[in-house]
Amino acid sequence: MKNLPTTSLAAYLDALAAATPAPGGGSAAGLIGAAGAALVEMVAGLSLAKGATQHTARQEDARRQAADARNELISLAEADAHAYTAFIHALRLPSGSESERAARTEALSSAAQRAAEVPLATLRAAVAVAEAAQTLGGRSLLSAASDLAVAVRFARAAGESAAENVEANLPYIEDAEMRVEIARQTESALSALHRQTPQ
Repeated sequence: MKNLPTTSLAAYLDALAAATPAPGGGSAAGLIGAAGAALVEMVAGLSLAKGATQHTARQEDARRQAADARNELISLAEADAHAYTAFIHALRLPSGSESERAARTEALSSAAQRAAEVPLATLRAAVAVAEAAQTLGGRSLLSAASDLAVAVRFARAAGESAAENVEANLPYIEDAEMRVEIARQTESALSALHRQTPQ
């Protein structure tokens, strides 16, 4: 997947549907999160268009936060595809001799760490989307309440999906301390997401 920001939605979905390892769930999580962010921007923009109120500053803050998160999530959707492709390449390295096995293990660990760090960043960006949506709760157009609700659901789905991808890559990271630290950060971000998206 190259240059996702200029790829049509249909072309991206074709790539996602293809019988190839990437783009996959981690990339799709980024795209869903970006869609949630876009909805937050829409609700904020519609509310701002109605004129200045006591909520204008919060609406502007939410729109900026959502726009930043959307741009980041689109980049992460592409980065995830690249990271997992590198992981697959490492997985396919030769392992016939002891030196080959050692090289493969090192390459696999490095690729797995990157393949875990990208969805962790996606999870954190999803939290930002959820926070922006919550900022608009009770401070935006009532007629757009359902759009805001969808944005919250998208943020939660994106974050939880990203967390699944972090966890899938952890076992391949050789550094035990790094595994624990990434797992800790993931759990912390997931807790933050759930606080912002209660069910």
